[in-house]
Amino acid sequence: MKDRRAAEATLAALATLIAAWPVSTLLATPTWLGGTVLLLAVVAASGVSARSFALHGWQVLMVQLVCAVLTAGGIYGRGHLWHGLPTLETLEYAGKLVGEGLETVQKYAAPVPTTPGLAFIVACSLALVALAVDYLAVTRRSPSLAGLVLLTAFLSSAANSDSPLPLYFFLAAGAMWLVLVAREGNATLREWGTTVAVARTPVREGLTSQGGYSYSSVARTLGVMALVAAVGLPVVLPQAPPAFLLAGLGHRVSGGGGSGTVGFSLSLDVASDLRSQSTNPVLQYQTTDPSPPPLRVAVSSVYNSGRGVWEPRIRSQQALPGKRSLPAPRGLSAAIPRKPFTMRFEQNRLEEPNLATPYPLLSADLDDIGWGLDRQTQDVKVAERPESYTVSYWRLEPTPAMLRGASATPGEGSGIGEPDFSGDEDVSADVDIFGVISDLSKRLTAGKASAYDQAMAIQEYLRSTGGFTYSLQLAPQGTDRSGNRENLDPLTHFLNTKQGYCVQFATAMVMLSRAAGIHARMAIGFLPGTFSEGVWTVSASDAHTWPELYLDGIGWTRFEPTPSRATPPPYALSPTPSATSGGGPSVGRTAAPVDPRNARPDTGKTSTGDTAPDVGLSLTAVLRGLTHGWGLVLLGLLAGLLGSLVVPTAARWRRRRELTTARTPARRVEVQWELLTSSLADLGIEPAPSRTPRQLRAYYDREAMLDGPASEALGRVTQTVERSRYSTSAPVPDGLAADARQVLRAAAANRRRSDRLRATLWPSGGLAQLRSARADLAWTVRTFLHDVSAIVRQRLGRR
Repeated sequence: MKDRRAAEATLAALATLIAAWPVSTLLATPTWLGGTVLLLAVVAASGVSARSFALHGWQVLMVQLVCAVLTAGGIYGRGHLWHGLPTLETLEYAGKLVGEGLETVQKYAAPVPTTPGLAFIVACSLALVALAVDYLAVTRRSPSLAGLVLLTAFLSSAANSDSPLPLYFFLAAGAMWLVLVAREGNATLREWGTTVAVARTPVREGLTSQGGYSYSSVARTLGVMALVAAVGLPVVLPQAPPAFLLAGLGHRVSGGGGSGTVGFSLSLDVASDLRSQSTNPVLQYQTTDPSPPPLRVAVSSVYNSGRGVWEPRIRSQQALPGKRSLPAPRGLSAAIPRKPFTMRFEQNRLEEPNLATPYPLLSADLDDIGWGLDRQTQDVKVAERPESYTVSYWRLEPTPAMLRGASATPGEGSGIGEPDFSGDEDVSADVDIFGVISDLSKRLTAGKASAYDQAMAIQEYLRSTGGFTYSLQLAPQGTDRSGNRENLDPLTHFLNTKQGYCVQFATAMVMLSRAAGIHARMAIGFLPGTFSEGVWTVSASDAHTWPELYLDGIGWTRFEPTPSRATPPPYALSPTPSATSGGGPSVGRTAAPVDPRNARPDTGKTSTGDTAPDVGLSLTAVLRGLTHGWGLVLLGLLAGLLGSLVVPTAARWRRRRELTTARTPARRVEVQWELLTSSLADLGIEPAPSRTPRQLRAYYDREAMLDGPASEALGRVTQTVERSRYSTSAPVPDGLAADARQVLRAAAANRRRSDRLRATLWPSGGLAQLRSARADLAWTVRTFLHDVSAIVRQRLGRR
């Protein structure tokens, strides 16, 4: 017994490690693995030792927990222990490690740097998972329930992966769970006995190794079928594409027409989902413009330098009818040359309240759908998602003289009045980063007389001359001269490492422009898409962010500092090619070379900030939540719960069918008797063959240790069975079912908890029904194939 428990404990620890295998895809280096393996080994070994001293249940769990805490302190708390024991200082240090790990997760996209804090969090989390798995699978001998814990560990890492996991991750975890279940099932069958000697408890035919079936074989069959279904069903069922923009861009299948819709949130917190790409169309449109502009969805002026994210600002909107011509945005002079163009959008899958439109907007036709316009940003919000809509816009063509003559101060030069912004958020830089930003901005804009020339110098530095590299993988935090890890804000870190994606480039240009006195803000939306057969198609992978700078008389003007992503507008193109050797000013060290395979088109990721407008709880939001992050864990738990009800439901259906089809009183008595004996067998009390009902009564009375009322109920049941079989007039089985239930309740109260759990979740009647359904399905398939073959042969014979 002890050897078997040691083997089961080892398997439980190995199953935990394999279920957490996807964690390796989230961390840059495997330095977390050594401490984790040691903790899992301590959990397994301490459990074996505790059980060898005849400890049970929670006692074993407490021993394992204490050993795990001591081991974690020895691994991660060195220098903060008292004679090898943890103290309050150790607890305080553990809190710092947790804070460091959480900060790392917030700042970096996967794979994140494996900092000591993050390694500590991963190892301790997996140790807790190993405790739960060992307790359920080994101490309580319920590996089926341990599968739910393993599933949670697997989905927790899989749900945070930025790309689909290879199939072998799932197969390995599923195979280890099946090994645990099969091993425990075989051991249970070998030890299955009663309260008396085994020799006096006959084994039911069909559970032997000669012919028939066994619980273990059925368990293995169902387990393999579950794995095959989990692998095969995603191939034939419609699937959602990877999520973009955190939970902002996602896909769902509608219940009506089966078309998918895409959501878009209002802040710009970009993280690991940028690596995933989706080719599913978000928008399709037609236009006569040979070079359409990007499509704006949202604009933000508020930057949180500590978190490195842009946050939305709630503004009032003017309610407009479905069709409306709009005045030019404030800040745009009538003297600026422009050309009008029209876009006709079809198959719009961008969810309300957002709408993708070009800028500056001239008019919009949304049929009968109500919509609102933010006059300060020209953001459009709709009451419901339009399937199609038409917008007109201006393509501005300012001359070089107009660009260089435009002032960065509103109202100067053009005399057109206040521009479309309010407050100082469009020109302010966070005090925490202003020093570094201001020094770099002064060096870049030195000698540039106009706001336009200053903006072009900043764009050229970020796009060409500054030595920056486009990459979805952010560089890890470095160390200072003392060897301590640097704790730089995200923007300063980007300017030092010179490695990032569109949001970092756009943020840098906005802040550098603000430091130069130019009003600037961040825009999020989509690139124009791809053109084919007269139609432009925008997919989720076309999501993008760019800066907009205010030039008085021209208004909010788009620039493009991100290299290898999008082409700047004609007015923002450099007159001469610039070298990429990094000759511009530098804030710090240069970045190491980046593998070009890591550089893929990015998307602006969004997450709802505290100031996001409340749009209510919708079915779309619920579905999106259930298919991301912890929603996947909840779905996995729900699937496991439903799966555990398959066999009991089949048993209940079989029992009802047999009672319904019993036409005579004698047959109903026999059905009730068979249900009683099979239910007692599920509790571990096998019926003895070749015994009369009266002999079986004495046998069950002894084996189940029935009390007085239950023994009397069993007597009435057996008396009814005898009269039904041997009397000339069959009795009406009134009260027979109630007596049988009383016997079963009394018998179950005297059995082990594992026997009761097995009888509830794994009844033999349900297994027989599933086996019968499988045979019926096989017969139907064979008959169908036989008929088809006969028809084919008949037609070929006629020819």
